[in-house]
Amino acid sequence: MSGENKGAEVIPPEADLDEWDGLNFFEYLNTDKGHEIAKGVLDLWKTLQNATIVSSSDEKKEALKRQHDSWKLGIELQTLLSAIVIISAVLLAWHGRMESTVAGFLGVALGYVLGRRGA
Repeated sequence: MSGENKGAEVIPPEADLDEWDGLNFFEYLNTDKGHEIAKGVLDLWKTLQNATIVSSSDEKKEALKRQHDSWKLGIELQTLLSAIVIISAVLLAWHGRMESTVAGFLGVALGYVLGRRGA
């Protein structure tokens, strides 16, 4: 490992070890090399925080969009069902074909639609 992978060594060469001998952690951070390492770690921390915040806000946006789309579809279906019930009731009454069973069914269908809007 001494000749071929000099760039892959984790610890500094012997000459540099003598320079750091006796330094505590905070004194090491005050050196140029220690400052660069600390700066790199803080940059990584900041990048991780930003990625987490962006990911979380994107998920919330998607959830709100799905919720809005679902609400919109529900309103459209309720409106369509209400229109069908009202139009069929008017047409049946006009032609004299409205019976109590049909009126009861149309009343239940319209009550369901109107009751769901409040919920």
